[in-house]
Amino acid sequence: MSSAPDATALDIDLWPKARFETDAITPLSILRRQAALLGEKTQHLVEADVSTFVDRNEAAHHFRLVVPALDNYKYDLFTVFHAIDQLYPVRGYYVGVSTNKMDDQSAFVQWLKEVLSSESTLKKIDSLLAQAKG
Repeated sequence: MSSAPDATALDIDLWPKARFETDAITPLSILRRQAALLGEKTQHLVEADVSTFVDRNEAAHHFRLVVPALDNYKYDLFTVFHAIDQLYPVRGYYVGVSTNKMDDQSAFVQWLKEVLSSESTLKKIDSLLAQAKG
């Protein structure tokens, strides 16, 4: 005895009643916001962009300084890595030095604040600003 296919099986929603929405603030959204703020602070003479690449199971977010007046010159300032299936922990790579993992948003924001306000970063931005003003 064979059973005939049940067409109603196509109408059944087997997903749990869980919501697939989140209001999590991702590392990428934090980076994009800081990139936008740099442009505002420099009257867009020096801007920043964030590009993301996925390789196997890891996302890499590259934060670059961009100078429109210098043929859109780009300088790789730092990179942040995390597993594609989770937001934290993240690892940062800045000035040739890899950081230990940052286990949560608070640790990541603290690291990012240190990078963005470091003397090395500020000197780079000052130099690019001077050249953009030409």
